[in-house]
Amino acid sequence: MNDDWSAPTWASNDALRAQIDSMLDTFNTEKAALLDAQSHATELVSVWSADGLVRVSGTIAGVSEVHIAADAFKKTTPESLGSSVTEAISELTRQTSQIQQQALSSLTGSMPDLSDLVPGAPSMKDLIAQLTPPPPPLPEPVVEAAPSLVDDTDDDEGDYFRNRSYLR
Repeated sequence: MNDDWSAPTWASNDALRAQIDSMLDTFNTEKAALLDAQSHATELVSVWSADGLVRVSGTIAGVSEVHIAADAFKKTTPESLGSSVTEAISELTRQTSQIQQQALSSLTGSMPDLSDLVPGAPSMKDLIAQLTPPPPPLPEPVVEAAPSLVDDTDDDEGDYFRNRSYLR
């Protein structure tokens, strides 16, 4: 009689054990993927601007170096150089965001979400989605007027030289 009630218990115990083993295997796989994603976080990416005057290096954490070619000031204007810096930084941001999305994409698919297992728990998928925001849009270039080299004070001597009345 003892065997009648223990057989279903052993079967359900084995099923539960198999489910837990499967979850542990998935956890170990996800942990390895997370460590891989962490190694990508320190991966240095370097990007050149289209005109070859600016090189920007960095990781998914941000920009670590901006290099401007030695002859950049001979080849371009300050406005164009500023646009080249912006272009290179935007491309670096795009590439590092892509690396981050690829690294974290394997973490969102196979494992059940924490909120699926524990009611009221925070969603890990939502947390990962917050860690991978879309790259910012390319900002519009701002062209500022160069400061005037002429002294605009209202003194008579300044007017005399500005109007070039000394040559008459």
